[in-house]
Amino acid sequence: RSTGFGSTFFVVVGVRDRSWACRGGEMATYIVVGEADATVQGAEWLQMILLAQQGEEAQLKFTSRFKAVHTDLAHTRQYNYGPVFELFLDHSQDLFTAIPEARGEDRVKEVESFFALVLSMLLMLEEADQIDKGTTRLCEILKSSTTQQPDLRLRLLMNLYNAFTPTLEFRYRVFKYIIDYAHEANLFDQVMPYLEYLDPWMADWEIHLSVEDKRTMFRDISKYVRALGKRVESFLHLKRYHQLFQGAKASELSDKIVTECTIQLLTDAISIPSVIQFDDILSFDTVKELSKGKESGLVKLCEVFLSGTVNSLRDFQKKNEALFMQYDLSVEDAMSKIKLLTLATLAHNRSEMTLADVAKGLEESEEGVEPWVVRAISEGIIDGRIDQLNSKVLVKSSFLRKFEKDEWAFLDGKLTSWIDNLENVIKFIGEQKVLREAGPAAITTN
Repeated sequence: RSTGFGSTFFVVVGVRDRSWACRGGEMATYIVVGEADATVQGAEWLQMILLAQQGEEAQLKFTSRFKAVHTDLAHTRQYNYGPVFELFLDHSQDLFTAIPEARGEDRVKEVESFFALVLSMLLMLEEADQIDKGTTRLCEILKSSTTQQPDLRLRLLMNLYNAFTPTLEFRYRVFKYIIDYAHEANLFDQVMPYLEYLDPWMADWEIHLSVEDKRTMFRDISKYVRALGKRVESFLHLKRYHQLFQGAKASELSDKIVTECTIQLLTDAISIPSVIQFDDILSFDTVKELSKGKESGLVKLCEVFLSGTVNSLRDFQKKNEALFMQYDLSVEDAMSKIKLLTLATLAHNRSEMTLADVAKGLEESEEGVEPWVVRAISEGIIDGRIDQLNSKVLVKSSFLRKFEKDEWAFLDGKLTSWIDNLENVIKFIGEQKVLREAGPAAITTN
């Protein structure tokens, strides 16, 4: 599985003869390390930038501060990178403005290299509290602008994420900064491919995550994915958000944001053609809470999709026309969905059905019902085929709209039948084996 962003690797950065180990599967960053101390190289480069941006006075002030902290620390038994790290961060905010709009590739590499050095120093800090505050401060600097070099900023945030081992608590926080910034900078498409690793990553973070952290994560990802026009993916993340409210207090379930997210979940379920399962949605505590208020109509509409018919939806629509307008729900799309679900019900526990029966169930003409059967088969709602010669639908299996007591009884009957059939086959094979071993005389006698 992937443990970080990117498909290349983090180049080793030396700091006072200490270095990171190369780690596969992570974002590439480069810094030139020569004979001199890497921190001194970084300081010299920063002096040059300060001179160009703010003048000689700013350069001299920085040089004086750097010499003071670096010289003092260099004579200690164990070098403490904290003061130099803080000093570098103090002058990192404006580095992105030093990148020219035209032909700025070389300066981009320099800025990226400088932040690689800063990042390496962060990992050299001894105290957890220092790393905590340093990580937050670095993230805030990188996310501070969505107009100045947003691609570079996002890449640096990804580098920071990759720098921490999978189980460190900082990883979740940096990941949250990444997705928030990517959305704000209209770069979330660059993050989308990594969402497939979210479950194993969250397993790594588990001990550091609260329920509220998880809820916020799924809610925000759903929002960000929706902004890209990916409604199905957004819906799936929103479902996971609602799953985290099972057993929650009434005060949490009735929260305004939760209510808005519940309305969004139901309107998605109704309007997305590929969503045909409603029993799980209706079991959510958030949905049950919504059914107690003025938005209960949405819940009742979902109940129609759970077990109703074409006629049920038609009656509901006549009584609740305002609801369809209020939530911008298409009556035509809703009718298409209920026809496919009605087909699933008609096919349940049957090996065949006539097109006339299907037409009656869908309230369609017999001539116009065949396209609905073809669509149901192509979308996996029915596994079967049309026998055009006999005007029948031959059914192997069909989608179960709900799985309750009756469905359990049906499955129990099926399993019992299969077991009985297998026992009969085994018995027959045993009898045949005995006859073969007895020889021709035994067969003749029988």
